[in-house]
Amino acid sequence: MADNLLIIECPHCKQSIEVLALNCRIFRCGVFKNTNQQIDPHLNEAECKNLKNNDLIYGCGKPFQITDNNSVIICGYI
Repeated sequence: MADNLLIIECPHCKQSIEVLALNCRIFRCGVFKNTNQQIDPHLNEAECKNLKNNDLIYGCGKPFQITDNNSVIICGYI
């Protein structure tokens, strides 16, 4: 396990999510089923709903943010 690995819980669906890098601290809950790659953290709402509705991702596709103290909060589609 990487030293900087952070495991958080999605504030929408409660799914566990592995975070390897924080960068801008904005995320979408979802990984592609075919590659296990995390979805783009800046996808718009329509694209996220499309991925979820077409059963292409694990997760809910909804946005959240990790604060400076590693708390998880709901945010908009930024």
